[in-house]
Amino acid sequence: MNPALTTAQAPAPVAWIGWDWADKHHDLFLETATGQAERVRLDNEPGQLHQWLKALGTRFAHQQVAVCVEATRSALLPILLAYPFLELYLVNPKSLARFREVVRPSGSKSDALDCQLACQLVKSHARLLNPHVAQDELTLELEQLVAIRRDLVDERTALANQLGSVLKGYYPLALTLVQDETTSVLAAVLVLRFPTLQALQAASVHQVRQFFLKQGCRLTQGLQARLQLIAGAQPVCTQTHWNNPHSFLACTLAQQLKGLAKRIDQLEERIRILAEQHPNHRLVASLPGAGPALEPRLAVALGTKVEAAASAQDLAVRSGVAPVRQQSGNTCLVMHRWAKPQFLHQTWIEYAKCSTLKCPWAQAFVAAKTNAGKSYYTAIRALA
Repeated sequence: MNPALTTAQAPAPVAWIGWDWADKHHDLFLETATGQAERVRLDNEPGQLHQWLKALGTRFAHQQVAVCVEATRSALLPILLAYPFLELYLVNPKSLARFREVVRPSGSKSDALDCQLACQLVKSHARLLNPHVAQDELTLELEQLVAIRRDLVDERTALANQLGSVLKGYYPLALTLVQDETTSVLAAVLVLRFPTLQALQAASVHQVRQFFLKQGCRLTQGLQARLQLIAGAQPVCTQTHWNNPHSFLACTLAQQLKGLAKRIDQLEERIRILAEQHPNHRLVASLPGAGPALEPRLAVALGTKVEAAASAQDLAVRSGVAPVRQQSGNTCLVMHRWAKPQFLHQTWIEYAKCSTLKCPWAQAFVAAKTNAGKSYYTAIRALA
């Protein structure tokens, strides 16, 4: 969508606000259409913010007020979205910093100056900015859940790597028994049930076998062969001063992994339920190679508000997968974007990679790019 057209068709704002966020307070600079300017400082407390915004709506008869705030201040967004008369412009912090450099080349900076410049930016250059388009409640909830899931999965991976490192130092047979898959619940419960090699060897073969059966493992030849290693395994060290601290740390990590895995399972079930209710469900389910993890993320990426991205090009730019062209004189460079919404960009890159497993067209596209001398990930970015 052309932001200039949107701004031209919309009624002119009756006021503009530059909003600067701090841990303890907010600094605001408000300028009305009549030229009146005022500074406001509000405590970082929801009650006071809602009270001031309600008074603002009453003051301007709920006519449109443009607000410019840094895009990283997501905690403020639910409060601002509760007031429909606010037209929000979420600006990249780098844009505000560079705008400040124009008027303060000396590098001077203050909260009072930042909010005034944010107000001037949205008042004078709104045609060059994209107003924030809020999605429906289902999409907003799903958007937060899939982002939280990614964070929790990354945390699980970090814990699993730490657990693997600890086991290598005092109990390497545990890694062999779980085939180095420390992210699984099996690895966590194995460490909690048999925290040392001595504890494992003290149990009978039948007890260990029953343990694996209760965890849903099948008695394959590979598992049987690994179980036979228990009796003859040699400990790294038999001294308690080595085993006790390491087993304590391993059990601590295993307990965290077990609890985290349970919460991730619950979160994934909630995501699955919401994804099936989403208007984009049938569309994303038809995409080759998406799968249960990427389908909800793609549904969120597409959204339900057409005005947020009226074309594929708009969506590519908003997602950060569209390249950037830098041209000066006879020189023209095309490169990937550095400033982009990381999680949204990652969603399309991961889907592009997964699509090559199922889609012949995607496979042919990547092959054509690599045959032309491009690197694999350059081809994947182009596919996205």
